[in-house]
Amino acid sequence: MNGDQSGLRIRETAPEGPAPLHLRLGRVLSDETTHPMRAEFRFDPGAPMICSVTFKPGPGMSVTWRIGRELLYRGLFEDSGEWDVQVWPAVDDEQGLAWLMLDSKGRNALFRLPIAPLAAWLEATYQAVPAEEEGQSLDWDSFIEELLDTPGPPAQ
Repeated sequence: MNGDQSGLRIRETAPEGPAPLHLRLGRVLSDETTHPMRAEFRFDPGAPMICSVTFKPGPGMSVTWRIGRELLYRGLFEDSGEWDVQVWPAVDDEQGLAWLMLDSKGRNALFRLPIAPLAAWLEATYQAVPAEEEGQSLDWDSFIEELLDTPGPPAQ
């Protein structure tokens, strides 16, 4: 998933998460060509369902995608996701790698991910906020209140 999430607000008392992870990825340009690219993975315990990934293709350039934490983790070991974000492990001859496919407006980018450091970092995010506690960091009361206070479309 990319772009902003719903209007859910984050509670102020979130635990501290792991430090950002800096990885060197390979962006696949063709069967024979891979371009090295830096990426920074960030986790905010106040919004534990997502990880932010900032791709840095060159000096002064960057683009950030917000990807579901579970989708990213599961994709290191089995096919995960559909539509605009997909992650899956590489075939046996490329052990230790997974693929990340991002699609936006019909354009896509394919990246090779190193599994070991990313899996370790994701496991640290689950130590900070276990999967079963993800919803507890969201301020559901404010969200519902905002929904109820927001006027609907004009009656005809």
